[in-house]
Amino acid sequence: MGYRHSADEILAAAVELALESGMDRLTFSQVGERLGISDRTVVYYFPKKVDLIRAVVGSLVATTERLLEEAFGSAPLAQDELLRRAWPVLADPAADPVFRLYFEVIGLAAAGRAPYVELAAGIAAGWVAWLEPRTLGSSADERRRRALGTLAHVDGLLMVRQVLGPEAAETAARASGVVG
Repeated sequence: MGYRHSADEILAAAVELALESGMDRLTFSQVGERLGISDRTVVYYFPKKVDLIRAVVGSLVATTERLLEEAFGSAPLAQDELLRRAWPVLADPAADPVFRLYFEVIGLAAAGRAPYVELAAGIAAGWVAWLEPRTLGSSADERRRRALGTLAHVDGLLMVRQVLGPEAAETAARASGVVG
């Protein structure tokens, strides 16, 4: 007897639910209810809640990376150009629910909640590693420093957008030279 739903379908439902109600409220039973299946089927594919959370975060990171790859192109760019190209993608209102989850994970990590501490560190390290080869620099160390700076700048703008709203974030982006 096979299962009615694949891991990909279950993950898609989990992503939808997380975007709707938050990562910390995501449960196996909610995912099962969404798909009309037993929560035991969800557990079959994602044995622990941390497995489900990691998969949801991984899916959202992969989607964001694809969007940014399109914006960046194939050649390494200066930090200011990376910021200019990234901001319209990241400031799209359709991306707001993704970054609400991102900052929820960061906030839960800052509060010392497991598994978010490890997860948030992994996300940040992953973004830096992803940005490094896309960043101009004469050495690996310089590219890493610039990738860290890019991440810090983008995260600051996104935090302003989440907390103070899109207008404040656009004002901050203009003031820091990200947009004209």
